[in-house]
Amino acid sequence: MCKKSIYKVKLRLKAVAIFASLFVTLTFSKAQDKLELGGYLGTSYYLGDLNPQTQFYQPSFAFGGVGRYVLTDRYAVKGTLGACRIKGSYPSDKAFFPEGDVPYSFNNFLVDGTVQMEFNFKSYDHAFVSDTRFTPYLLLGLGTTVYKRISTESGNDTNQTVFILSLPFGIGAKYKLNKWIRVGAEWSFRKTFVDDLDIEEQAGFGPGIPNPSDPYGFNNSGKIHNTDMYSVASVMVTFSLFRKKGQCNGGY
Repeated sequence: MCKKSIYKVKLRLKAVAIFASLFVTLTFSKAQDKLELGGYLGTSYYLGDLNPQTQFYQPSFAFGGVGRYVLTDRYAVKGTLGACRIKGSYPSDKAFFPEGDVPYSFNNFLVDGTVQMEFNFKSYDHAFVSDTRFTPYLLLGLGTTVYKRISTESGNDTNQTVFILSLPFGIGAKYKLNKWIRVGAEWSFRKTFVDDLDIEEQAGFGPGIPNPSDPYGFNNSGKIHNTDMYSVASVMVTFSLFRKKGQCNGGY
């Protein structure tokens, strides 16, 4: 790996460390108020050049851990760390058909970490109102995706582990079962700024073999629209480790 690549990896590692330290600081600085820890299980799938719009295309298993710190009954900070797979076949009846019929498929493993803000539609788990047990919510945040990138810098295809920026966003709903247990369901997307999540190590792209980074042959090098995404739909269970201390409010 060249010095420039090593420098970029170090910068991304520092960014991930900063995100993680911020979340830990926010969580444990006021842990006596409300801290939830748990996990999620679900499915993940790819959206990109080879599958521009079909939802739940060739889904794979996804899992991970969740930590949530409740700021107010309307806002919460959530951190996730998990793993998933994305895969696809090309050509396919659910993806773009190239000229000709040369098969191409990929199956890639991703590690996914995020820090998200949750915006509740309704008052949820209010300190003094007992019936605020359910709410839908929107989520938005920052994240990183770790995967194996195919590099040809040395003249031969090699795998490099890289950290890239991702922007998670989505919707969800959560329900308070009792004083300690919360359950929820969430459908979120990870917008990345790379175009090679759908590339798998192989001999190369030749005549008639589709290049998944540019299947239409437009030679488009745009960094905004011509990029890969993936989605995670999951159910989660979290456990409240600390109870909020209620205050006497004169009957209010």
